[in-house]
Amino acid sequence: MKNETGVTMAPLPCIFCGGKGKDPFGIMSRLSDCPVCLGKGVVQVPVPYVACAHCQGSGAIKRLTCTVCRGKGRVPAAVGPTIVCPDCQGTGDDSSAPAMDCLTCRGRGRVAAQ
Repeated sequence: MKNETGVTMAPLPCIFCGGKGKDPFGIMSRLSDCPVCLGKGVVQVPVPYVACAHCQGSGAIKRLTCTVCRGKGRVPAAVGPTIVCPDCQGTGDDSSAPAMDCLTCRGRGRVAAQ
């Protein structure tokens, strides 16, 4: 399925809530809808995609939604050849504050090969 900008999207189970559609941490209430999939249990991600390096594909950093993948656990795959980010060594984390994403690769763990 393509979105309004023509990007092919794939429906996948929500990683953040495990496809249940409920807030996995019960912060607001155990009955609250998941903030990522809005209670649907499914998210749309662009194809092709790779696991988010910053949250290791979990969709969460501690108990917060990952700022890189927005809780989906996946990010669009880079176009063209890439190398491991020289600043974060592929972790996607800022070395001075691991909860923050790497500014060089924007939390993806890889940068364009030059």
